[in-house]
Amino acid sequence: MKKLKLTAITGACLGLLLVATGCAKNAAQAEEANNQVEVVENQKTSEDLNKEAAENKANEAKEKEAKGKEDKDKKGEEKSYEVTLTYPSSDYIVNGDEENKKVTEQATIKASKDDIVTKVLKQLAQSPKAEGAESVGLDKFDFSKSKLDGTTAIVDLSGDVAGGSLEEDVLARSIVNSLLSVDGIKAVEFTINGEKAESLMGHVDISEPFTKNL
Repeated sequence: MKKLKLTAITGACLGLLLVATGCAKNAAQAEEANNQVEVVENQKTSEDLNKEAAENKANEAKEKEAKGKEDKDKKGEEKSYEVTLTYPSSDYIVNGDEENKKVTEQATIKASKDDIVTKVLKQLAQSPKAEGAESVGLDKFDFSKSKLDGTTAIVDLSGDVAGGSLEEDVLARSIVNSLLSVDGIKAVEFTINGEKAESLMGHVDISEPFTKNL
């Protein structure tokens, strides 16, 4: 009797094991089938891949264009510069007073690094507001090609650049001192009609950049 019970129990266990093994095998087959279906569903055609590549390329081009525009805007960003404009004094022009050659005037000029030099020169070319100051005479020349090169202001005077020693002295002092007062400008260099020259009008040496006030 005990032997029959043991045999029955063993048989039942084997039956359960076979059932469990069968269920596990069926589950594995089902999972494999699902994976195959998912692979098939996710598989892309060459047309899809080409379309995706084109979209990625277009997006990269847009990002590059946006970054370039951002860099350009940043470079051309305007800010306010505090400038000390230098003009010749009436005492110097009229009376020849060597001890009182100049009059200064404070100005706030909004500009970018690209146009700060021309904007200072444009302001300097106008009639001064300071008492006892005379005009520089810069309005006689074209200075539109002037620019900032690093920390050096390149002042290009074009046209018939001629005049006497007094006019030359006033022009050089006013331009150099005014530009050197601008934050970021460490030197002022002159060119005449786009070319380097030995002197401004025959008297003031401009062969080297100016790094100090005159």
